[in-house]
Amino acid sequence: MERFLSHERYRITIPIIDLMIVYGSVVLSFSILHDSLAAPVDNWLAFENIALYMGIFYLIIQHIFEFDKPKSFTLFEVGYTAALIMFCLVFSTMAICFLIREFAYPRSVLILSSVLQFLFLLAWHLLTNKMYRNINRKKKVLIIGYDRTQPFAYKLIESKGIWSDIQHICKPENEKMKDYINECDITFITEDVDEIKKQSIVHYCVEQNTTVIYEPRNPEILLFNASFVQLDDMPLLDVKQLKIQAISATSKRTLDLALGLIGAIVFIIPITIVYLCLKIGGGSAFFVQERVTRGGRVFKIYKFRTMIENAEALSGPVLAGDTDPRITKFGQVLRATRIDEMPQIFNILKGDMSIVGPRPERPFFVEQFKAEIPEYDLRHRVKAGLTGLAQVQGKYNTTAGDKLKYDLIYINAYSLALDLKLIMQTLNILLKKSSTEGVKDVEAINEHVDQLFRD
Repeated sequence: MERFLSHERYRITIPIIDLMIVYGSVVLSFSILHDSLAAPVDNWLAFENIALYMGIFYLIIQHIFEFDKPKSFTLFEVGYTAALIMFCLVFSTMAICFLIREFAYPRSVLILSSVLQFLFLLAWHLLTNKMYRNINRKKKVLIIGYDRTQPFAYKLIESKGIWSDIQHICKPENEKMKDYINECDITFITEDVDEIKKQSIVHYCVEQNTTVIYEPRNPEILLFNASFVQLDDMPLLDVKQLKIQAISATSKRTLDLALGLIGAIVFIIPITIVYLCLKIGGGSAFFVQERVTRGGRVFKIYKFRTMIENAEALSGPVLAGDTDPRITKFGQVLRATRIDEMPQIFNILKGDMSIVGPRPERPFFVEQFKAEIPEYDLRHRVKAGLTGLAQVQGKYNTTAGDKLKYDLIYINAYSLALDLKLIMQTLNILLKKSSTEGVKDVEAINEHVDQLFRD
């Protein structure tokens, strides 16, 4: 079982067994409903004709929602993702039947098989994900670095994930560093280790066939999509420009307008209801604030008000905390469900924002972050977004430096397919608590972490 749930085999075996569940549920549904079907032979032939497309669409949807990765471990997280996948698969199956004119595929089978698929996939992924985590928790971790090691260790332990068994924390100069590497299964290198020392550690880990993972600096991210070119007999790297090409920008804007108009029509009723609730409760319904978008241009962003009136009148600009007393009870509900962001549909239609892009920040904090992080202004090479890679893969309380890394990765790897993937993945984080947590005040690492430091 340990070999079966290894990282290399997980991404291959899980999709195969998932397909067996998807098809097996349909076969079981036909068996259960056989006597109630008007034309069972024609119904089965319709399934045979769409089976290949159904499998392809499932694998695509599964990959988009990262159901082929052991990322979720609770009943709610796995169930929520499985429900989204089933909803998309049902919609895709209906679309396939319409396009290839296979109307004989019975709705009763479609509904029953979807329920069975959800239940079987939920049980299967809940079991394998928890087994994967338990097996990989045995892996011993070493962290090498300087000042970044403390918050890095805190994140690993706080996540309670597969890399939380930290054995040692040391500096690159530690004379026992190589012994620690040999003792542990995974070596992490923080970004404050200089390039020469980092390359030396990586080289040693490669020689010893041990896993090494390093925290990239912002300039290194710009090299991620570099392509090889040849000059005479010399191999060179052609570094991609950090921007969205004109033709891609046009298709991106077309997608924004299309989905923005659909969103405005679909959400006009909930927007109206929330607006009336806020007005009846007293005070303004909308919260208008200056934010920064492409090229450093300042625009006014619209959100539903979730805090008390004039929340920053005395404190000035501050980031929201985990238990921020300024947030109203109704505001907590709006934030948890992301309904407070709905008015930004009109920012998208105006052209101030895109659906996908770096989240816009206030000018006060932009100037502060630019002073602290030299590459921070690079995120303004594209329009600000309603959602983005940092929002999907990170948390609300992810640091500005780490969010910047995600933003640079997004810009550097931009494609329309990536935008569509992130839009769908955003659905998967809407109700997850970690995605709406405020900024935490981490005062100190517990005594256990302090004991891991090696002088």
